[in-house]
Amino acid sequence: MTRAYDETYLDDAMNNLGDMLDYAVFDLGFGLSEFFTFFINSGIAKSFGKGNPRYTAGMSGPELASEVIFKTQRTRPTELPSENIEKSPEYWTGWILAYYQWHSASRFSDLIKKA
Repeated sequence: MTRAYDETYLDDAMNNLGDMLDYAVFDLGFGLSEFFTFFINSGIAKSFGKGNPRYTAGMSGPELASEVIFKTQRTRPTELPSENIEKSPEYWTGWILAYYQWHSASRFSDLIKKA
């Protein structure tokens, strides 16, 4: 099985996807499913899944969320990310989805269809 990017980038990708979902849900007030649909519809999920370093390691989670919102809503959030010490269930959802997508070499849109 050929994976989209080297394992050395996986930790960054997992953290960024987790932080993206945490920021979108807790700081911006989106529903988890709603925002993940934006992620897929923005085209960023496809690029992320193919290992585009701009998205997997080149942006923070909140920057990634901002880009998703810009591509789907044509606006950028102004809310700063909150300083959370503990990781939320939404963070862990993004974290494990990034790992599973990488490990299975699946598309995010296919993972959601299976859920």
